[in-house]
Amino acid sequence: KRCNRKLGIDFSYRFYPQSRAMKDMISEGALGDIYYGRSVWFRRRGIPGTARSNFNTGAANSAPMGSWFFDKAQSGGGPLIDLGVHRLDLALWLMGYPKPTWVMASTYTKFGPDIAAKAGCKYTVEDLACAMIKLDNGATLELDASWACNIKEHELQTIRLLGTKGGMYQYNLNEGYSYQVEYYNELAGRAFDCAMHNAAPMPSSFALFADAVRDDTPFLVQPEEGVTVMRILDAIYRSAETGEPVKLA
Repeated sequence: KRCNRKLGIDFSYRFYPQSRAMKDMISEGALGDIYYGRSVWFRRRGIPGTARSNFNTGAANSAPMGSWFFDKAQSGGGPLIDLGVHRLDLALWLMGYPKPTWVMASTYTKFGPDIAAKAGCKYTVEDLACAMIKLDNGATLELDASWACNIKEHELQTIRLLGTKGGMYQYNLNEGYSYQVEYYNELAGRAFDCAMHNAAPMPSSFALFADAVRDDTPFLVQPEEGVTVMRILDAIYRSAETGEPVKLA
């Protein structure tokens, strides 16, 4: 603002057509008052820069190209910063970006050091982070992110939102990067489940930012929202280190 410039952040999951459709449903009141959310991105074994085949065979290899991912001095953190940041933003955006008031969190490093050691690297970040985030409108958001944990799926991404009029659940299909959205509510006193069939295409983040610069219109992700996300991430790490809740407001 001081320099009279535009700043946009590529929180990539906001720019999925399905995400836009979910936001439109919420804006039209499909969920009512959203009081609870949970956002998850887990990988069974998926630390960036380490070949997936090595996770299963234990074979040693040379230092991977992505080893900076698990060097805290270079990356600042592990899956919380790499994966969780995007799922955190998507959940907050769908919930209307209420302000965080406090955070209680834990981080764990159970698999990363051994996996990295087989690749000839040191591992100095978490491989799982989990947090409870209390928001100023009374809602609660849970966030979970992991590069390595013993789950059934190779890759699991979910967002669940619970509201007074309905619930919404997005999950990835076939352990990949395509998604399904389901909606749950009551009609005529009976429980009904619905699935989204399609979502209209949406311009890329790059195209939308070019439009914002050219036409002097707001970009989909505002800098203040990036600051909110970073405050939460910092609070998660502080809470995990101290074992105490961290107040943000």
